[in-house]
Amino acid sequence: MIKEMVILAVPGVQMLDVSGPLDVFAEANNQLGRILYRPRVMGLDSTNITTSSGIKIMADMSISDRDTTPIDSFLVAGAPNIDDYRCHSGLTNALVKQAQRSRRYGSVCSGALLLAEAGLLNGRRVTTHWAVAGRLAEEYPQVQVEADAICIADGPLRTAAGVTSGLDLALMMVEEDVGRDVALAVAAQLVMFFKRPGGQLQFSRHGNANLSGRSALQELQRWTIATLDQPHNMQSLAQHIGLSARHLSRLFMQELQLTPAQWLDQQRISHARHLLESTELAPKQIAAQCGFSSVDILRRAFIRQLNVTPAQYRKNNRRL
Repeated sequence: MIKEMVILAVPGVQMLDVSGPLDVFAEANNQLGRILYRPRVMGLDSTNITTSSGIKIMADMSISDRDTTPIDSFLVAGAPNIDDYRCHSGLTNALVKQAQRSRRYGSVCSGALLLAEAGLLNGRRVTTHWAVAGRLAEEYPQVQVEADAICIADGPLRTAAGVTSGLDLALMMVEEDVGRDVALAVAAQLVMFFKRPGGQLQFSRHGNANLSGRSALQELQRWTIATLDQPHNMQSLAQHIGLSARHLSRLFMQELQLTPAQWLDQQRISHARHLLESTELAPKQIAAQCGFSSVDILRRAFIRQLNVTPAQYRKNNRRL
């Protein structure tokens, strides 16, 4: 039976959110030597969809069409202007109906925000682009957001992180449908990882530190960032600001929703990422400059936060 693979694209959609998954399904047809997947684009209406790059996509159908054809998989693509459609008249109910007529449903990138608004993510594990993951978790507390994941399958729901991870999501679905061998062949033909190393947080921005909280706490953050090579801990931070360790911990949780140790680890890893990208310093030198007592501790912290080793990160992100 041919599987209808439908992606909803709102005006302003990122083209790769749409074309990436559909190309994976098309290549799976090539590898199988038969038509298993029928990729289709759905619009809010029957007009052409202008993408964020200005290229127009012709919709195969409208979300309001009274089509009773079963949909195998229904995905919502992301867009930089996705918030413009969260309160779109009738869209929420239409999304629920499309999900109900599909065997699987899900989102690519910030498309998760539209599904969340429709209540389709409640009680589910999901991922989305790292830049909106925090907002998704805050505005929809009934949704379990895993910000570092590339793709997540939870029951009938499938979600992908950002933009290019739509290809990873489609490849995961191909593997579910026809097995690992075909999925491996598709990945090879498209010159992509079968399983991408690390999580998506290794791609998140880490330039200037985001100072938060009351002014005294911001002063502490500036001082700490300027002296990351020192062996800071809870006691040294508390001593600098003139508070007890317990009081400082409460203040961090109240203002930043992080413990001092968690915040300090984030700053050290952020600086290590910068050094790995832009210098030829040896790992031992980077560890010292970031306040890690050994290369092994740096490596463990890197894996804990980014799910990738410092060596892998440097290889993938070197600017020199």
